[in-house]
Amino acid sequence: MKLSLVIPTRERAEYLASALHSALEAADNASCPVEIIVSDNASQDETPRLLGSITDPRIVVLRSERRLSMRENFEFALAGTTGSHIVFVGDDDAVLPNGLRILARLIAAEDPDIVKWRVLNYLWPDPAGGGPGRLKFRPLQLDGRVRRLDPRAVLQRFGRARFRSYHEGGMIYHGCISRRLIDRVVSVSEGPYFRGSSPDVFTSLQALMVTDRPMVKINLPLTLGGASPRSNGAAGQKAAVSGTPVAGSEFSRFVAESERDPYQCKLPAACQSLGMVTLDCLQSAAALHGSDVQIDTEAWKKRIAADIAGFAQPARHESLDLAREVFGMEITVPPHAGLPNAQPQPEPPGQAARDNPENRATQTRLRHSPASLVYSGGDIMSDSAKAAGLLDQLLGLDQFDKPGSGVWSALIRVWELHTRARKLGPNGKQAD
Repeated sequence: MKLSLVIPTRERAEYLASALHSALEAADNASCPVEIIVSDNASQDETPRLLGSITDPRIVVLRSERRLSMRENFEFALAGTTGSHIVFVGDDDAVLPNGLRILARLIAAEDPDIVKWRVLNYLWPDPAGGGPGRLKFRPLQLDGRVRRLDPRAVLQRFGRARFRSYHEGGMIYHGCISRRLIDRVVSVSEGPYFRGSSPDVFTSLQALMVTDRPMVKINLPLTLGGASPRSNGAAGQKAAVSGTPVAGSEFSRFVAESERDPYQCKLPAACQSLGMVTLDCLQSAAALHGSDVQIDTEAWKKRIAADIAGFAQPARHESLDLAREVFGMEITVPPHAGLPNAQPQPEPPGQAARDNPENRATQTRLRHSPASLVYSGGDIMSDSAKAAGLLDQLLGLDQFDKPGSGVWSALIRVWELHTRARKLGPNGKQAD
């Protein structure tokens, strides 16, 4: 067994350094060989200098001198891997220190094509807006239990629009896919593994249609998703909700590059509805692989309507037009559904002082309840690698060797997590 950890990047050196730091620490703790593939998409910032300063032989740098679409960069990176199992993460994400060690154990025990885990989101600090770094999670979702899922049953839930997120599919992005499955997909489709303007969405559905083995899912985070002020997806969604133009933004560059890519689905890359993108990828993957997944049109219309309801103009009208043109769906959304209330809400007493950027940047706050833990601000939340390290510590992953098999063991793990959080405090340091 050999793990390939892939990090596609472009001009986000300030985030990439943390991703690489976390990847090397995870590789140190893994029980198998690990290669870290960094695919630099013609970066013109400090990325080449950063990558040129690294001497660790486990890091393999690939660079394209011309600008690639996201899909092309993913495919370019995949072509450079040599591992038996492949994991993709973003350049503003992180790997938990013991994430690859636990992943290798699962693969050795189960031999799956698809391994999934709980993906938590870390919010990077926003210097321009004064927002602090932030990590929120629900302990009850992190009980360490392992489940075996029928990919056909999961696929049918997508057909009925009964899923929470496309992450429920066979993810290679914050998920692990075997080389065996990738080779099978390429052989059947006679083309690249990645397709569509959102290659992570497409491949999550494609994998369900091709694998003949149960998926393995563990209720622990092995990687940590990062949302930075320069995230493509976040920029597109923010523009759709606020009604601000996307011209000149990261999202507009993503759209322009995707439009030149020949391996697209039916929707234009400019579509800002994730629900519509998911349906487009589902239908396109089904056509490519001859899948008989049944699409519940009425259920999908309701899901897309709920998605679009939060959009401002012109994104709402554009999305409704695309639904009609691409899917033949007439979707009705009340004119003011989901739009934010224009009336300013009163500020809670003391909120201004607590939200002062200087306070948020220097002090870590912990909101602890039975249902959730929220860390915000301070040094421990200053980058993704530190946040991943704190999460690993809270979960006791350095001692995690065998998943529990019952409810009692799961409850014990959750109780232990809460206990560590209280003992370590907001800064993740043992109290004297």
